[in-house]
Amino acid sequence: MCCACGRFLPQEFFDLEHLIPQQALRHDPHVVRTNPATPANVRAGNLLLCKKPLKHKGNAVHGNGCNSWKGRFYDSPISELLSGKAWQPQECTQVHIIAAIGLAYLAMVAEFGYVVTLMRSGLLMREQFFSPYKFHPALPLRSQMLLGGSIPVTSPDARMWATPFSFRFQNMGCTVGARNFSITVPVSRDPREPLARHLRIVPTKYKLRPDFRTTFD
Repeated sequence: MCCACGRFLPQEFFDLEHLIPQQALRHDPHVVRTNPATPANVRAGNLLLCKKPLKHKGNAVHGNGCNSWKGRFYDSPISELLSGKAWQPQECTQVHIIAAIGLAYLAMVAEFGYVVTLMRSGLLMREQFFSPYKFHPALPLRSQMLLGGSIPVTSPDARMWATPFSFRFQNMGCTVGARNFSITVPVSRDPREPLARHLRIVPTKYKLRPDFRTTFD
């Protein structure tokens, strides 16, 4: 299952995607880029996204799948956030915030697995992923703002380079940190909580009703 579009596809329709774009990784300090402990795959974080054309009611929407969709709409805004360019006066736009939401969602899937995708909040994030210029009507206001700044000066072996994302769950939300910015995205339940498998009456935090809905063919 592709965690972005929700389609069930054969293995050959998936490619490995750098969550932090390669164009952003090229601007990392030379000493970090040449350190064997912090190769590009470690600094970026990785996830499988599909490459099968996206179709809605038989009509092509995008030719190269979710992997290419992320590259087309989100990689440049993410790189501008990470480089600090977007933090110049009047440079950070709604597009940057939506790109950060998409990155945060994919980072959560990479860290905690498909339970993030199959929650009710996962459907919201999947729908937002395909609306790169406009906030989803159901997106909470607290998820429509971004906190960030410049990249701190650190040593080459700093944890920041080897661990590209951080996660903090609180009040039905997860604050995802990515180097120099953070954003809070909605979550229906803490994915770290165990799932009840045998109880007939299940407390909400131990219950998961998978939502497999998808827009694309």
